[in-house]
Amino acid sequence: MQPYQHIQTTLEDDVFTLTLNREEKRNAINEQTMDELLDALKAFSRQKNAVLAVLKAAGKDFCAGADLEWMRATQQMSEQELQQQNMKLQQVFQLWFDLPVFTIALVHGNVVGGGIGLVAGSDLVVAQPETRFCFSEVSLGLIPATIAPFVMQRTQSRFIRNAMISAAPFNADEALRHHLADVIADKSLMRDVVQEYMSMFRKNELNAVARCKQLVNDLVVNRVHEPMDEYTTKLLAQVRKSDAAASRIEEFFRKQNAKNENK
Repeated sequence: MQPYQHIQTTLEDDVFTLTLNREEKRNAINEQTMDELLDALKAFSRQKNAVLAVLKAAGKDFCAGADLEWMRATQQMSEQELQQQNMKLQQVFQLWFDLPVFTIALVHGNVVGGGIGLVAGSDLVVAQPETRFCFSEVSLGLIPATIAPFVMQRTQSRFIRNAMISAAPFNADEALRHHLADVIADKSLMRDVVQEYMSMFRKNELNAVARCKQLVNDLVVNRVHEPMDEYTTKLLAQVRKSDAAASRIEEFFRKQNAKNENK
C-alpha cells in the first residue's frame, strides 16, 4: 500500500518508528488510517532487525480519536457493515499489542478515544507533562468498545473505568498514577528513554523477547485454551530447542571460561 498518506514508517538504528501523520485532522482515525496501520503492522514481520517499535505522532496532538466527518458519512451503513469497520480498528489494536518486539508510545497534546487504544496496547507509555487524555465516546453517544479490552488489560483502576463511563478528561499525572502511562518526560528527554530501552533490548535475543511477550500477553488476556502446565512447559521446550538459545548458552560458557583463564 505504500506510500502512505496518513502515517509514516521508518526503520533506523534497529528501531521501527510508526508516526501518525494526519496533522491537519489532529491525527483523527478514519478508514484509510486504519487500512494504512493494518498494512504497516502486518508488514512488520519483514523488519527482521528491529529491536524496538516506537509509536508517535506529528503535530500538536497525538490523536483526536475517530474522524467524526468520516463517522457521519458512514452513519447510513448497516450494522453488519459498521461492525466490519469496527473490526478493522480492533485488528489494529491487536496487531500493535502483539507486535513481537517491545513497543513504546511517545504521546503528547490530546490523546482521545481510539488514540488511547493504541497507547493502552503499548508496552511502555511515555507522556509529555502537558498531555491530556479523554475517553470522549459517551459524550458523542458512542461507547469505547474496541479500545476497552486493551485499556482494561493495562489498568483496572476504578479511576480509568469511571473516566470511560463519564468522558471526564484527565492529565498525564493522573494517567501515570493509574497506570495508563509509565513515564512522564519532556520532549527533549523522550529520545533518552528510547535510547535506554534500545540499549537494554540490543543485549537480548530477539526470538526470546518475542516468545516472552507472547507468553505474558496470552496470560494477561486469558488466551490460553489448554491446561496451563501444558502450555507453559511446551512453550519453554520450544524455546530451549531453538538455535538461538543453544548459541546464547554456549556463548555464556565461553565468556565464563575466558574469565577463569584470565584470573
